[in-house]
Amino acid sequence: MSSKVYGIAVIGLGTAGRVRVRDLTNSTSYNKIQWCLKGFVSRRSLEIEGAQQLVESEVFDGKDIDAILICTENGLHERLVRSGIEKGKHVLCEFPLALSSSVAKDFFELAEKKGVILHEENIGLLNNYKEQLDNSSIPWKHCDILLKGRYNGWIEDHENSGPPFVCNIGLVETACHLCGDVKAVGGSFSNTGSSFEAVAHLETPDKRTVTITLNRSKDCDGREKSIVFQLQDGSELNLRPTKTPGAKPGLFMQDFHKFMDEIVSGKIDQEMKARTVRALEIAEDIHRIIMPKL
Repeated sequence: MSSKVYGIAVIGLGTAGRVRVRDLTNSTSYNKIQWCLKGFVSRRSLEIEGAQQLVESEVFDGKDIDAILICTENGLHERLVRSGIEKGKHVLCEFPLALSSSVAKDFFELAEKKGVILHEENIGLLNNYKEQLDNSSIPWKHCDILLKGRYNGWIEDHENSGPPFVCNIGLVETACHLCGDVKAVGGSFSNTGSSFEAVAHLETPDKRTVTITLNRSKDCDGREKSIVFQLQDGSELNLRPTKTPGAKPGLFMQDFHKFMDEIVSGKIDQEMKARTVRALEIAEDIHRIIMPKL
């Protein structure tokens, strides 16, 4: 084991933040890398065994805190990411890293200038979907990516949390990851007040097509996501997880391991960086088409 023990703090105790706190207290090492959860920040007063509640200033100014995990609602990401980098902390942020591609670029440049790691989470890419697609002997001609989910109090607030495909940038990143570089060529947006649907039509350089459909509703029961490729022979390839649910380490911990690998190497993952920025650029192009007045 390395003698260095990295101090970690989690900001935001929603679903992802709670999972990360649980994981970081249950496990304290990986591949000779050691860490210690120094505490968490939450607007609510909470008692969590093995974790101390802190305030933001204790995290950003704490000499014993090396890295910050930002798990808040989207509207707070930019302030917290910037504060963390400027204070010399390594930063892992749930997606979206920022609400615009220009800010994301600035953050990566600032992180490299400060000599710290900046990592955007996307557990939706921690699977073997690309391998499944590449192993298909029949080329694909169209891809449908669908996500249905419910409102949660902020995800439907496009002004503060980002328009649909920024707030749900993981869908665009999935298209980039599986289909290569794509560009926005059309789409639509409708909003009833209690639900909305955003559709993006994308195209690859060789004219294959991708459609991303996002449905959010107050009345939605649960969450549904699918990725289906139409192949040139008329058949379909429905990408599905092959890993047993509940297998260890979980997806958030796998993501944290990638972050720690970057910290130890001293190098930001350039593939992640390029995908993060490019996906935001594509999302901005989509919104110029479907929500020109936003």
